[in-house]
Amino acid sequence: MADQAQYLRKFLAENRKQARVLAVTSGKGGVGKTCTSVNLAITLAMHKPRVVVLDADLGLANVEVLLGLNSLYNLQHVVYGERSMQDILVTGPGNIRVVPGNSGLGKLADMNEVGRERVLEGIRQLQEQSDFIIIDTMAGIGRNAVNFAAAADETLLVVTPEPASIVDGYATLKAVFNRREDAVARLLVNQAASLEQAKAVAKKLIHVAQQHMGRKLSYLGYIPRDPHVPQSAMQSVPYTLRFPNAPATKAMEELAVRVVHQRVDTDVNRPTFWKRLGQTLGIASSA
Repeated sequence: MADQAQYLRKFLAENRKQARVLAVTSGKGGVGKTCTSVNLAITLAMHKPRVVVLDADLGLANVEVLLGLNSLYNLQHVVYGERSMQDILVTGPGNIRVVPGNSGLGKLADMNEVGRERVLEGIRQLQEQSDFIIIDTMAGIGRNAVNFAAAADETLLVVTPEPASIVDGYATLKAVFNRREDAVARLLVNQAASLEQAKAVAKKLIHVAQQHMGRKLSYLGYIPRDPHVPQSAMQSVPYTLRFPNAPATKAMEELAVRVVHQRVDTDVNRPTFWKRLGQTLGIASSA
């Protein structure tokens, strides 16, 4: 772990220009998408990066539930100009910051241009002030989820070994690539009984992505089935904090290092997340 921490600190010292935006998504609910978002953010923050979790899961507010938070303001207040993005930021466990989504993001594609510009300007500021932005999208292939996943620097698709999760995960992957051909997609197998099972699931999805879509899906790793995970969720405490020695926590620590190591294209001419999101929403000024 000392070597991993040193690597992360070195990365942060060399990359301070703008945040990397990682959208965590899934084909169906109940696979641990939000739990992954929260615990990945906390694990990265343990090494002193400036990490923001943006709750894009419509009005469910699952990020706040898992963190034991109850915010006064959310993105809806930003949309109406009642609060700035900085005003609604909430500090969560593990020194992460949270953007409460509530119903604000659910109406992002349908709101007027002024409201969308306010949200996009707030996101632009977050990118300049952070090292990582973890977006917890809603599950499935709805417009809101696909917009955020496609606009992100990279998409982390969370699946479990269940057949339905694999099939729905493929559908989500297809929707993201249909929206953006050069999307960067990585796969996390959650709740796996063993390394062998996780690799079998990954092999299947990687194969179909290449064969049927001609797209690359890279395998980021897996989180083992661990009774500490649901136990911590019942307590509204992330398992990486509640059970630092649990198998799932150790796996998440390894995952965080891989996230840092598998860097995306940093070409200065590459559009930033907020610009890509603005283009998706048809805002000309964000082009």
